[in-house]
Amino acid sequence: MKKPRIIAVHLLNDRSGSPLVLRQALEVLLEAGHAVDLLTATPGGPGFLSDLPGVRLHALPYRWSARPWQTLLNFVLVQWLVFWKVLGLARRGSTVYVNTLLPAAAALAARCRGARVVYHLHEVSLRPAALRRVLCAVAGRTAHQVVYVSEYLRQTLNLPVRRQMVVHNTLAPGFLAQALQLSLPTASPDPFLVLMACSLRDYKGVPEFVALARSMPELAFELVLNAAPDAVTAYQRQQDIPNNLRLFPATADMHPHYRRAAVVANLSRPDEWVETFGMTVLEAMSYGRPVLVPPVGGVAEVNVHAKTGFAIDGRDLEALQQALRLLAGNSHRYACMAAAARQQAATFGRGRFAEQLRQAFAPVSVAAPTPARAAELAPAALAGPEAYILPITTR
Repeated sequence: MKKPRIIAVHLLNDRSGSPLVLRQALEVLLEAGHAVDLLTATPGGPGFLSDLPGVRLHALPYRWSARPWQTLLNFVLVQWLVFWKVLGLARRGSTVYVNTLLPAAAALAARCRGARVVYHLHEVSLRPAALRRVLCAVAGRTAHQVVYVSEYLRQTLNLPVRRQMVVHNTLAPGFLAQALQLSLPTASPDPFLVLMACSLRDYKGVPEFVALARSMPELAFELVLNAAPDAVTAYQRQQDIPNNLRLFPATADMHPHYRRAAVVANLSRPDEWVETFGMTVLEAMSYGRPVLVPPVGGVAEVNVHAKTGFAIDGRDLEALQQALRLLAGNSHRYACMAAAARQQAATFGRGRFAEQLRQAFAPVSVAAPTPARAAELAPAALAGPEAYILPITTR
């Protein structure tokens, strides 16, 4: 039986978690025999979706801006373009794969064409709240299948879609092979280096990480930011960066950082940005690195508190200091947590991920839209929501 053609849509191709997971999913679907078109924008150099063999790429003119009004304009324009591109590509029998809530226009166009809509959702902390409500409403009305990266996300969004499943993220075989080449530590490393990788946003815990480094001059710290070199340089000039903290721009190769690290942190603020999974946490654990993560969200389904790492609010400086001093000063405890971290990471295998993805994209019957329904889902419905006149925070 011929596999359905898949039209995948992801707005911003960078080095963050959602395009990385999409790449892994598309590799599974290509192996399963699907033909794949990919609509995405790559404004800041190669991202995880760049150079994906076997995929027909359709470039989008989208970029995030520090100016809210400019981001708003870019977002509205790319939605309009995505609608017409998907309308031209989709056919009855094809599947439109919407990665994250943001490419809502792709789902609307798919339903106008009678194509199947599969959402793969990674985020919950979209701002403003009105935008999140609109995008969730579009997903709830258009999706035939929703894939969530964590049970936390499924329960939080609670979309009214009959077919839903949780597919935890996994690591690429190539990444895992490199990680497993490194022997597990038998003692606390010296120097003891604390690593964090995230976007250059305050709500990702960047100020808290800088403050932690400043408060512990006896340790070394590295911060890898998903930002261009000039943005990182500008940030360094604006901030009082302590001498024991090194900043790095976005990189395609995190392996040297994980090899140097003793502990990997994620300090996202629970009331501003809830982590729905945390790929850097899983990557760190595959290296046998204990982690510091928030106490809520999907990371709680990856980390086991006090066994593979510690669940601590990133704003609790004293608790973070205590955890790091414990791991740096107790070699036996550190070695036990490192071994447990790698063992836990092994449970998120690619085989299970691939099997579940194939199930999500298995051919099913999709009813053709009635003329009235097609009119309801037309692009005018996209242009109307009042949420689009608000500043958008999507990363």
